[in-house]
Amino acid sequence: MQEAWAFEHSIECGVSKDFAWTFWTNVSNWALDADVDSVELHGPFAPGSQGVTQSKSSGRIEWRIAEVQPGRAILEFPAPGALATFTWTFDDIHGRTRITQHASLSGEQAPMYAKIVTALEAGIPAGMRKLCEAMEAAARTSA
Repeated sequence: MQEAWAFEHSIECGVSKDFAWTFWTNVSNWALDADVDSVELHGPFAPGSQGVTQSKSSGRIEWRIAEVQPGRAILEFPAPGALATFTWTFDDIHGRTRITQHASLSGEQAPMYAKIVTALEAGIPAGMRKLCEAMEAAARTSA
């Protein structure tokens, strides 16, 4: 399926790749944004497991884990006539971690979601910065 929209952002975080991956795969750590009330995963962090994010502005958002490899995961958010895909990669860079999020939207009805994806694109860098800050704070606390 051809992408109608795509955006990618990376951030370097001062924690090890293993720490970053363990922190991120615990989905309760995803509720860093004031708009997010809760994040739940039904099952293990593995392909096929489904999750729900409860957002103040968007309500209930259902998603699923499409793929998991060490240091890489793909999450899918189905919508009528479209599919939003978020690929997260965690790369070791000399004891630190480069976290990359590639977001894309595909499907016949993808253009209908232009306003939503524009807002996503604007918010992804700040969200990833908050994630990195939370990881670094957690690493200091556990040391």
